[in-house]
Amino acid sequence: MVHALEEIHRLVKPAGILIDIHPVAEPSPVKIHQGEKIEPVGDLSVRQWCSDYQHADEALTEIKQRGLFMVEREAMFNSLTYYDSAAEMRTDWKEAIDKFARDAQSIDESAPQADAMAARAEELMQAAGNGAELVVGERVHISRLKPI
Repeated sequence: MVHALEEIHRLVKPAGILIDIHPVAEPSPVKIHQGEKIEPVGDLSVRQWCSDYQHADEALTEIKQRGLFMVEREAMFNSLTYYDSAAEMRTDWKEAIDKFARDAQSIDESAPQADAMAARAEELMQAAGNGAELVVGERVHISRLKPI
């Protein structure tokens, strides 16, 4: 990641900026929303994703310390993904975990946890009835960086 940021520094014009957006290395809360009622399902934590997010933080820290970029602004926000069903959520997670495992050429142990979370969500969604939505939240870090 540091090498990529060095290349970006080389390519960005002096008056240009780099916008970095990446999730924070923490579990993502899964909740069921139905009207004003919110029921927690649990927290999804994919170890390898969290590791990558931590590496992104470390890479940004290194390039700032080396004087390649300075932070003009930074903030945190919640990114929410809505699902109409647990099956839709399960499919999305499975595809993301499988893609990551292929790209990283590793086996991620998170698939069983994601399946268990989706099964629990399915039970709670059925009990909730019509109008319920699954919501997965992720904390996201955004920075506006200027080359030095």
